Amino acid sequence: MLVALAAGGAHAQTLRPARLAAPQTPRVEAARQLMITDLSVVEDPARTRARPGHVAPWSFAHLMRSMAGRHDPAAFTMRWLRQWERDYALNGYTAAARPKIRELVIEPWLRASGGRRLDLDRAPFKLLAIVNRMDLRQHEGASVSTAGEGRFVFGVLGPDGKPLPPIAGTAPGGFVVIFEYELVARDMAGLRDWTRLWMDLGRQRLGTAEYNRALEGITRRFTDAGRAPGKVNGNALNQIRTNEISLGLPWELREFTLDAAAGLLAPHTVALSPDMASLNGTEALASLINDHEAEILAGTFDFPEEMAAATSPSGPFQLSDFPDAEDRTFTVVPFFPPFVDLPWSADGIRNNDARQAFALNTCGGCHRVETGADFVQVGFPADHRLPASLGKPASLAGFLTGTTVPDPVDPSTTRTFGDLERRRLDLEALAAGLARPGAPRPHRPRFVH
Repeated sequence: MLVALAAGGAHAQTLRPARLAAPQTPRVEAARQLMITDLSVVEDPARTRARPGHVAPWSFAHLMRSMAGRHDPAAFTMRWLRQWERDYALNGYTAAARPKIRELVIEPWLRASGGRRLDLDRAPFKLLAIVNRMDLRQHEGASVSTAGEGRFVFGVLGPDGKPLPPIAGTAPGGFVVIFEYELVARDMAGLRDWTRLWMDLGRQRLGTAEYNRALEGITRRFTDAGRAPGKVNGNALNQIRTNEISLGLPWELREFTLDAAAGLLAPHTVALSPDMASLNGTEALASLINDHEAEILAGTFDFPEEMAAATSPSGPFQLSDFPDAEDRTFTVVPFFPPFVDLPWSADGIRNNDARQAFALNTCGGCHRVETGADFVQVGFPADHRLPASLGKPASLAGFLTGTTVPDPVDPSTTRTFGDLERRRLDLEALAAGLARPGAPRPHRPRFVH
């Protein structure tokens, strides 16, 4: 499927949110209805602590059991993890093996499970956030393709119950996994239903049993088995994305989907992300951006599927990673010796705003130099109390909460971001539009990460 490429619905200079309509509905609150990180939710003992004979609906164990279909959930999970142990090719590009997955994740989990098979109730995955992405919905007139996504963000723990550290650097954790589910809707009634659920959630107060009960009612509509009869294993999963530097350099993002034939998690190309090694700093990149400059800036450029890569690195890089570095014309941004950042760039790109809009939509660009992020948008708090507790809500990048950063290619230009505010205004505008007679304004997502 072709996906529109643009800078989050904003103009190319910044990602400032613009009010789409004066809402006639209650104000949306990001912490309650969009990016839910409150400890009363992500550490709710009844809903996040998996144990035999108990359904903990926000646990990694429950999500995998609901996803596995006819397969044994433990074997289903092991087959997913073992895909890091070998090279695999997608779309003509190769994802190199990261065998440390066995030493750092698989073997410690097996030991904790008794040695023979994974005990999902002992999964080393810590819930960090539950996320509403109704801004990813697609509809026009009375036709609805999807109501967007609901997401669960987990951080991976080491054998000591603390965040699995990065192989280099000082980040509090080096491995994040995101489960991204479709909010299934095929007509306006379905879209209205999802909108009502998320809007009504705002009537509940964080920290109360009523809030958690209402949120569980929403999440189980998209996570439980059988909620999407037309999809693989009857599960609403769109994809699982991973972002890690615990297994090797550089920071790398991967994507997995449920394979229709086998019903197993299989590697998938990474959304909107070309192959960094072959394209960055080349004439081909300049031509791609120049040839589609108007579409990129207008948000109507459809990213070519044949260009999607097997992985999306976000850095830091060494110039030795590029054997022909002397022939590349990418901008080199110092990080710490011998590492550098390499934004999507090349000599001959006519419009740096078009370059930025293109780069921002790649996984690596969004998670690094284009937004000033330290590789993750949602991560472990810098000062945590694990293994007992996070102690504080998850750390959110400035791209989400609001920040201004210099453009990596033209530092005299600054870019302003605040994606949670954009999402808040979008949900308010949707609710207001649905409250009026007729169909709401057409909507096609312009930013998927």
